[in-house]
Amino acid sequence: MTKQAEYHVTKLNLARHCLNFLISAIGINVLHLPYYICPVIWQSVKHWNPNCKLKFYHIDDSFFPLKKFNREDYILYPNYFGISWSNIQILAMKYPNLIVDNAQAFFAPPAGIASFYSLRKFYPAPSGAYLYTKQAFVADYPKDNTSINIDLSNYNNFLSHELFLDTQPPLIMSDSVKLTAKPNRTQRISKFYTLHKKYKNINRLKVNLTENDVPFVYPCLTDSPEKLVKEFEKEGKTILRYWKELPSDFPEAKFYSNLVPIPLA
Repeated sequence: MTKQAEYHVTKLNLARHCLNFLISAIGINVLHLPYYICPVIWQSVKHWNPNCKLKFYHIDDSFFPLKKFNREDYILYPNYFGISWSNIQILAMKYPNLIVDNAQAFFAPPAGIASFYSLRKFYPAPSGAYLYTKQAFVADYPKDNTSINIDLSNYNNFLSHELFLDTQPPLIMSDSVKLTAKPNRTQRISKFYTLHKKYKNINRLKVNLTENDVPFVYPCLTDSPEKLVKEFEKEGKTILRYWKELPSDFPEAKFYSNLVPIPLA
């Protein structure tokens, strides 16, 4: 993974704590973030940075913010499913304090004032995250000395581990995190297009990958999500819904109820 030279890297235990560290280091008092996001992000900010006010915004069917921000606002934007680079480019040009959540987009270059990445979503690693910032910072946290020796491919083990991570404070990334086999970007893109060829007629999302889009999953927004989920469950695959159910009158509500994220790995 090649990152732009003008960014400095900080290695921490979890992606959520990359954001928490950034809020503390910069002194962010107000952060704008989408309703459609993994809830551990805003829950973690509320816990570790209680003085940072959170303001939520809606997104449209292409995952682009519906809100017009002030130029100086600090805006968190997720690289949804690893396929939202076009949106990031537009936002980065308009808002210099953009923060990009690349937890689902390990191959994407950093953008904005900062970008953070999750290792465990792309490597068989129990923890580990990278924070890329234009300004150099020093994270004064203890080292993560946790030793994890469980099979995370087992779904029950995975859930138990997720609950364990929810209890963890910000830490410097463990020396035990070893990045062995590299995730195959070409294979991901190929699998993505194979699925798109099969499901494009039922997928309500417009899919246009750029050279910086390497998908995390194939997101299929369909009128018959349960039928599609059952199809993959018969193949022994576990389909997770993203993320928390939203009020039915929210424009994003359909992403929880009707979007099926099909694994590529």
